[in-house]
Amino acid sequence: MDLVFKKPSLEYVVDGIMLFQTDNTAEFWSESLFTFFSQIDKDSFKLLDKKAKRDCLFEIMGAVWDENAVIIDEKLSAYNAHWLSNKSQIEAAFSDAFGIDCGGILNDMTGFITLNPIEPRWLADNCFDVFYLNSHRGALGVALHEITHFVWFYVWQKYFKDDASEYETPHLKWVFSEMVVDVIMRGDERLSELNPYFKDGCAYSYFYTTIVEGELIMTTLFDMYKRLGIKDFMEQGYAYCVRYEKEIRTQMA
Repeated sequence: MDLVFKKPSLEYVVDGIMLFQTDNTAEFWSESLFTFFSQIDKDSFKLLDKKAKRDCLFEIMGAVWDENAVIIDEKLSAYNAHWLSNKSQIEAAFSDAFGIDCGGILNDMTGFITLNPIEPRWLADNCFDVFYLNSHRGALGVALHEITHFVWFYVWQKYFKDDASEYETPHLKWVFSEMVVDVIMRGDERLSELNPYFKDGCAYSYFYTTIVEGELIMTTLFDMYKRLGIKDFMEQGYAYCVRYEKEIRTQMA
């Protein structure tokens, strides 16, 4: 497993932010931009068309990008050093969790440091974004979340051989995988101890209050994970989510 944190172009940064500033983007995703960057007037920005929004972001975020150039470069060095110092522990933990030798897979992962507080990821390219305000520990926490997805769907695809487009939102396989991040972390202290976000929840907050059959769904899935092998957990855990999809989606909403 190889991961390198890199500094992308400003165009990449702006394009990533724009993914979450469409007219139909839920506030859960869109509002954080204005929380972190008060330079952007939210009310005025939301009235702009797509091109004008992009132009606005190039101007304002370009200034932020330039002002923080030295800090971003320093953080990149810290992020990469922290990953390398913990790489062997992470590989061993994921190998045990998934029953494969993870040292020989995912040797092309990239973490892009950006101004996007949402931190999206792209499974097909094994890459993800890290918000520039993260510490080196926080950046590794973000990386662990995304690497869990990468390994999960690497194993999943080899087992189920299904359509990879269903691994993204809003498909149920994506929903299940987002809950699984906490389950995998909780199952091995070698991972959870390295993730500063674990204590407060490394999955989306609404999953921790989702109740199915009178039980917290995260508790049910973790109990299932502990007593099953990884492939049986994938199969039975997903079947459980299919059975209670309506309840899960209702509480997510």
